[in-house]
Amino acid sequence: MRTRQLFFFLMIFSAASGRTQNFYAQLAEKQGGRIPQIKYGDRFLTLVQKFSNLDLPANERIEKYEAVELPALKIRVVSKVYHVVEGPVLQHDVELSSSRRMTEDLTVFFPVGLLEQCDRATFPLKNGLIGSRTDFTDGSMAGYRCAGRPEKHEYDLALPLVLLERADVKSAVMTDPFFSAQFDCGAVRWTYPKEVGFEDAVEKRTIIETGHVSDMDSGMSRYYQTILKEVPPGPEWIKDIAMIGYDYMSDQGRGWYADIDTLVKWISESDRHKVALCLHGWYDIVGRYCYNEQTGRLDETWINRIRGMELSLADIHHRITYARDKGFVVLMYFADGLLSSKGLPGLNPAQILEEGGWNGPDVIGGPYKRNPACPEVAGFYKNYARALFAEFAPEVSGFVWDETFYIQAGMLGTRERPGYLDRAHMRLIKEIASILHTMAPGRAFFTSDDISDGTNATGQVPPYALLADGCYQDSGSLPSYWSYGLFPNYRNMIWSCNWQALTHFKYTVFGVYAYRTPVVITNGWGDDRGFSEMTKEEKADFIRLFNYRKQFRTSLKGLTVLPPYFELK
Repeated sequence: MRTRQLFFFLMIFSAASGRTQNFYAQLAEKQGGRIPQIKYGDRFLTLVQKFSNLDLPANERIEKYEAVELPALKIRVVSKVYHVVEGPVLQHDVELSSSRRMTEDLTVFFPVGLLEQCDRATFPLKNGLIGSRTDFTDGSMAGYRCAGRPEKHEYDLALPLVLLERADVKSAVMTDPFFSAQFDCGAVRWTYPKEVGFEDAVEKRTIIETGHVSDMDSGMSRYYQTILKEVPPGPEWIKDIAMIGYDYMSDQGRGWYADIDTLVKWISESDRHKVALCLHGWYDIVGRYCYNEQTGRLDETWINRIRGMELSLADIHHRITYARDKGFVVLMYFADGLLSSKGLPGLNPAQILEEGGWNGPDVIGGPYKRNPACPEVAGFYKNYARALFAEFAPEVSGFVWDETFYIQAGMLGTRERPGYLDRAHMRLIKEIASILHTMAPGRAFFTSDDISDGTNATGQVPPYALLADGCYQDSGSLPSYWSYGLFPNYRNMIWSCNWQALTHFKYTVFGVYAYRTPVVITNGWGDDRGFSEMTKEEKADFIRLFNYRKQFRTSLKGLTVLPPYFELK
């Protein structure tokens, strides 16, 4: 039987070509001296292979290692070869566990054959540019910042993907997005800081080597097919949107209706499916959102603190129906990041990550950010999501989780509740998006990442939108933010509200012409002038821009150069 299995494997091996053939050979050999390396504190540990098994029919190898100096540490690597439509894949699933808490930082160096020799490496950079390098004398290629001990590399990646060229062979190496990754020559490296160590009982990473990756489009496609295969693309309707609006319960709630009544006079019925209107400020208090944790349901009625008036579920349903019946896409505000109000009853100090954040009329007692390392925090948002989606998902097209940028790369929680907060937040976004997709297929869940150049409070934000259906952020449509949203939203879209939609109309114009972003209207904050309150000339300016933008579907691409800011006369 063993002979027949080997013959079967050799038939596959000899029939394979190019990079596929190398993957099968790499799987068949006993690592050729390439084993993981572990650095604990300032010393390298001695790893001993305790188990190795090659399953030929399954094209899979399992290996287990232990460290002589740290026998509590266990490492398991499952490597397997398979194919997607465009090419071959060698996937390494790395698992680490320890029965003892770490007292030093632990760094993993995982050997990757494709990273050993390379003529050129090309990257999806955080700033939206497609970067490349041919000089690797420093022993490194690029770096991606997320959980763990993130290091800012000169080639700062938007997501952990590196395209490689050697002679005429083009390939790629990529990792899961949940943890930091340094792409060195010959290995992928990441660090578990001692403050948290192994947070999960079994810490898991996925590293993929893949062939036939000709350009950035195919590299991004391969990332979605493999690393993010469990995350579906956003629904197609999001690419048709050419105008977006935010209403913060404007004019005592009347602005929503007035703006809709005015929009229908300016936008033909055939174009209204290209306009998405988001209902903001519908809830009672930030951190509660009308959700009753005892009943697991939303309140039937409540006092809206923003405008000091009574609202009800029936009223919100009426607002949604009013817009939908006229042909507009309707979105609903989900939450303000992980922010909550200190004045809410039942405050648990253990859940406080830090004080501060949005402190508007919908916050009582001052704001604080919840710690996502607390299971109770994740539990609240998942339960609230189920209640909100059950009530409104049949009627609206999507939900916006605002201010997801509060949790930045490398945040490790508090002394009482340590954890990899960015990873926890990313997992929570993925899970809530999945809940929505299961309950209401075709609906979209958006984040608000506000990723930027690092000169402000949102410069170290991981690409949370990778796990959602796109990004509807609150960056004021500032020109410098747009490029940072390109790669995290490559197959979806990047939008921004602009609360100074009239004062900073020039920002909207730039976004439309430089990045094909939607035209933006807002009401209830900032300029606080909705479409119905604009002059005839102002309305005409917005509609003229909409008529230009509506010709194009959203299609995001990496840039070779950043478009300089310009203003149209």
